[in-house]
Amino acid sequence: MNKLLTRRRAIVTCVSVILLATLIYSTARDRERLSAAEHVLREVFAPVARGANYVSRAVSSWVSFVVSIGRMKRENEALSAEVDHLRSEVVQLSEAARENARLSSLLQLKSSLEGRTVAARVVYRDPGSWLESAVIDKGSGQGLASGMAVVGPRGVIGRTTSVTAHTATVLFAIDPRSAIGGINSRSRDLVIAEGIGDGSGLLQVRPIGAECDIVAGDVIVTSGMGGIYPRGHIVADVISVEQDKYGVSKTATARPRVDFQRLEEVLVLIDPARGAAR
Repeated sequence: MNKLLTRRRAIVTCVSVILLATLIYSTARDRERLSAAEHVLREVFAPVARGANYVSRAVSSWVSFVVSIGRMKRENEALSAEVDHLRSEVVQLSEAARENARLSSLLQLKSSLEGRTVAARVVYRDPGSWLESAVIDKGSGQGLASGMAVVGPRGVIGRTTSVTAHTATVLFAIDPRSAIGGINSRSRDLVIAEGIGDGSGLLQVRPIGAECDIVAGDVIVTSGMGGIYPRGHIVADVISVEQDKYGVSKTATARPRVDFQRLEEVLVLIDPARGAAR
């Protein structure tokens, strides 16, 4: 019995090996038609293969997307840092260009004056007297003394008051304690220009003589007769004129061309007798 069962198993095994070898041989060659078994297997496993391929592509795409997010984040951070750096450079270059323009104007003014001058930078301003005075970074060590005229490319700025070895206070022309001897560049009438001191940054212009020809649009320049300011430097432009109720005298209001709120560099006239504007 056992021998018979063993013989049957051997026969089945031999037949299976022969069939498998025949199947391998028949499918290994190039053929135009598939066998019935191959056709069944392909039809059964094709949807499975498509599903597996779809899942594989989806997973691969998702992994690539996650990786790209990290890469894009790093790239965005690098680009943002580069943009910030470039913006900083643009601001620095713009500031340097503006400073260069201001210094060029100051140098042109300096070269147009005959007397000795000292260029200085505003280093401190009291918030309580922003439109009244400022402290500059030059003092007696550079030849400055109290009572010297301070000008800029756009006109008269004021005069020095208290002076230390390396600093000086500049009293602005628009301060009510300031008085500048001027002349109407059109009519040649002598005037006194004084700071109003109301925060408007304007000057009050009072004619010295009873008869005075002054109208809006006139330009007031220094007369050179006050002992501090040499002649020819622009003081202000007249913007309005009022006559007293008796019709005898006139008072004008003038606006300086100097921007006292944004003042950064000034020129001190060490030798006012030779510092007249040409």
